[in-house]
Amino acid sequence: MLKALFLPDRIGTRRLLSERIIGITVHDDAVRIAVVYAKSRKTILESLVEFPLTPGPQETQKERTIEALTQTSAVLKNADEIRVAVPSSLVVFKEISLHFIDHEKIRMVLEYEVESMLPFSPKDAIIDFIVTKSDPATQTSQVLVAAIRNQDLADYLDIFSAAHINPTSITIDLFAEYGLFAFISESNRQPQTVALVDLGLNTVRIALISNGELRLTRHLPRGLISVLKQISDETQTSMEDLELKLSQLGINSLGSEALNRSALEHFALLVNDIQFTLNSFSMKLALSEEISRILLTGSLQKVKGFVEFCSATMQIPCAIFEPQKMTALKTIQTKIAQDPHNWTAFTYALGTAIVHPLHYDFDLRRKTFVFHQKSLARKQLLVAGGITLLLFIIIGLKGYLDLRDLQNEVTLIEQREINKFKGENIFPKDKFPKNPVLTKVIREAERFVREKNNLWAPFTQARMNALEIWLQLTIIINKKQFDVTIKEISIATKDDGKPKLEVDGLFKSKTGEHFADFTGLIARFRAAQGLKFVDFNENPAPEGGVDFSVNMIQRDE
Repeated sequence: MLKALFLPDRIGTRRLLSERIIGITVHDDAVRIAVVYAKSRKTILESLVEFPLTPGPQETQKERTIEALTQTSAVLKNADEIRVAVPSSLVVFKEISLHFIDHEKIRMVLEYEVESMLPFSPKDAIIDFIVTKSDPATQTSQVLVAAIRNQDLADYLDIFSAAHINPTSITIDLFAEYGLFAFISESNRQPQTVALVDLGLNTVRIALISNGELRLTRHLPRGLISVLKQISDETQTSMEDLELKLSQLGINSLGSEALNRSALEHFALLVNDIQFTLNSFSMKLALSEEISRILLTGSLQKVKGFVEFCSATMQIPCAIFEPQKMTALKTIQTKIAQDPHNWTAFTYALGTAIVHPLHYDFDLRRKTFVFHQKSLARKQLLVAGGITLLLFIIIGLKGYLDLRDLQNEVTLIEQREINKFKGENIFPKDKFPKNPVLTKVIREAERFVREKNNLWAPFTQARMNALEIWLQLTIIINKKQFDVTIKEISIATKDDGKPKLEVDGLFKSKTGEHFADFTGLIARFRAAQGLKFVDFNENPAPEGGVDFSVNMIQRDE
């Protein structure tokens, strides 16, 4: 239901989302339901439920069916998918061969290929198909086409609509049985031809399966009710009494010779019609091998010994079709607390609920009958919300991992740059920040540089730069001539914005005449070219020599 916008129902044969699927089939005497829970790798059979139709004439069959369907509401309330099966008597089947195996290509040419074979226009019908045989080597497909008139399908769906049931998909009872047969017979790969015969109250459905391929189908417009009526009319026995005797005593032991003879005659006619149909199938398909066995379903419990009677009459081994054998498969599990006394009666319901992989694409809900569900938008929003949340989680996780990697990279870069600052010796190691962080180290370095800039700021507008001043001082204080120790050099700015230089030091004469020789050093300060002597102070030094302080300014040109 959500695959159109968000997720495919399956990838190949692998189911993505677990769903509770309910298969509903309508019979002449009851509505039967199979409830299964389909997981990715396993299907769990949860329950089989029967809702008998109240007895009544054929004219009220529709009303009585709607009444029985209405009682199913409690079973259907938790369903994710509701599948129903239309009777094969409403469907026209045609077998064709095509020279390609792709399903989409087959669907594109389907209506054109079967148009001439149908008793009605394809425009007025729903047409679908199953591939019964595919040969990749020759790129050919054997296709069984099913076509139902729009009006017939609409009338059938009206029964469910009246009971407030909206099926999600529609199959055919015959295809449901065939799918179930395919499940059970998968382990048996031996070539064989098998007939599936459903004994209904008003019709008999016959299908021929050759080498696992559904080849031909047919329904006979007579069933158990018509046979009972003929016997009842001949012997003047009530239908209720006759049905009771047949279910308890069997065809050959009805209590009187007249009843026995009439029952044998009319049941033999019914079985002969079945055999005639099977013979015509064999001739039409030119089968080289005989039919190996006949599997019977339907209202068999109403006629005791009917299986044995068929085997003896047709000289073909007959047996009851046992759908419960599918529970032996690894992919199917049953949780039914108490097995039903008649599994065969639920054959169509089980085949409708448990879809064989070959029939995944078959659905008569097409064109004007395509399925619409009011809660679909809500489910789409939930899925969209879930996908959006998942995307946010993925993006958030990816962002977190990227940020973590980026943070680690930033930490490495910071440490590398801090080590560079240490190597540059911008400020003394004892003043280097403790627990250094790059931003803090940068701020401290900027502060240190700012202090140095402030120190030399007075010379930024002067004609002499700091190097020239150092050169002048080096010329004045000739270490070869004077023993001078410079204690401090102070630089300040005068009121007129010119730099003022103050040099504090210790002078010692090499001859011992400190004050006498100090006049020579002062003379050199006075004779400086780039600097103008202002004044000086001198005092005896405690350790000997002269402590002096000289003030100078930049010389005007």
